[in-house]
Amino acid sequence: MIRKITREEAAAFSFSNDAEAITFHKMRQLLTASDALCLSDGKDLLFVRAGQGFPAWIYTRRGVSDELLNELAASLCVLKETKNLAGVIGRSSLVRYLELAMPFPTKRRLPLTAYLIGKTERFFAEGERVPASALNPAVCGEILAQLGEQAREPLPEAARLAAGTDFCSSPDAYGWCINGITVALVRFHERKDGLAYIGSVVTDANHRGHGYAKALVSSVCADAHERGERIMLYADTSYAPSNALYRSIGFTEAGRLIGFDFV
Repeated sequence: MIRKITREEAAAFSFSNDAEAITFHKMRQLLTASDALCLSDGKDLLFVRAGQGFPAWIYTRRGVSDELLNELAASLCVLKETKNLAGVIGRSSLVRYLELAMPFPTKRRLPLTAYLIGKTERFFAEGERVPASALNPAVCGEILAQLGEQAREPLPEAARLAAGTDFCSSPDAYGWCINGITVALVRFHERKDGLAYIGSVVTDANHRGHGYAKALVSSVCADAHERGERIMLYADTSYAPSNALYRSIGFTEAGRLIGFDFV
């Protein structure tokens, strides 16, 4: 029988290998989420978050029974009506099950690959790394809007300056600049349990193909490794340029997820 559990109980769950630790990174983020629904059958842990935007997050350990998935799907059908569930992300078998269980006319899939890297070689390109606090928020907002288009989540024009201002206020965000012109951005979104999570990487469309993002990402990863951290990120599996970039730096695949929007 699935039951609600406390955050303390959830925090006690551990994972046996890198693939699980990385794949379930988002689950750990939910421990502090007030709108997270935490469920367990005593052995397996399930998280659901019903919040704004894409997506809600659902995680289980591997090998969860069909019976448990049935019970979860039924719970989610109720949750969709009561808490505006925007989507799900998790194991492909779970996503496929929910796709059948929730009869929405339009759905959007987003396959994600989780990457992990330890020791990192520094790559070099023209220009230099600059802390985000020294960048122009309006310029950063326009570049971040390109990231939104790439991820098929457009950033409204009215929200771009706010996004750029938020980026520039982060102590864990950086740009790559050439003669004062910002050409690429990177940002760490979380550091926890020895993992540093990169949440944003983007190169301005007018400056791609010159290795700027490679130099920037490898630089911040090398610094993180020197602090004793391992670095992870998620990439849209279907977007070849990003995956090629991360692999060229030395990232290796550590797990896969499927996102699923209800439109």
